[in-house]
Formats: sequence, C-alpha cells, structure tokens
Amino acid sequence: MTGTRIVTLDTLDHGPVTVECPAWCVGHGWQMGAGIGRNDIVHNSIRVKAASDTFSHGYVTVLRTWMTWAPFTELVPRVSVEVDMQGDYEAEEVSHLAGVLRTAATRMEKVAAEAIRLRGDLV
Repeated sequence: MTGTRIVTLDTLDHGPVTVECPAWCVGHGWQMGAGIGRNDIVHNSIRVKAASDTFSHGYVTVLRTWMTWAPFTELVPRVSVEVDMQGDYEAEEVSHLAGVLRTAATRMEKVAAEAIRLRGDLV
C-alpha cells in the first residue's frame, strides 16, 4: 500500500510493537519514550477547535474534538471531546457564545461522521 506509515513503539509490557498508522493519524512522537504499555498505543487525528474572543475571559477555546483509536483495546475509532466554558460571562457575550457552541456542535458532528465512515474500512 503506497503511503502506508509504519511506526514501532517501545512498550513496557510487549517490547517493540509495530503498528500501521491510519491516514488520519498525526503521528506518535508524543508516545515515543513515554513508558507506555501496548494497550496505551493511540492513533489521534488533528484536533478541531471552536473558540471565542470574550470581554470577560479574553480568547478562549470552547471545544476541542478529534478522532482517536487505541487499536489494541478498541475495535473502531472513537471521538474525543473536550468542552471548556466554565465561568461567568457578560450578558452581552452570551449570544456570541451560543453561536460558538453551534459551530462546535457542527464540528463535533463532522468528526463523528468521519469516524463512522472509517469504521467500514476496519470491520
């Protein structure tokens, strides 16, 4: 297969483990030398963000979402979601923040749709 990326990671429980990375995987540099087990090997996609500039808190990232797949513990890719909007906001900001949440919802749905589409390639 042309363009296939193979990576070998040293694990604490199984020694060197070689895995084929899906096309959407951003790499494993963050896992190399991290003292991981085989079940900790994870493919991650790019992180999609939704952010807002607020009067109260400055520039804030409201949402991060990405595909993730631990091939030794999960059958198919999943979607990771981090939401961070905790705080008190000026009433004038709420309409804008609601719009950011609508954008965040759309982005989560797109990442989830891609994960569902990719399941067909794995099962």
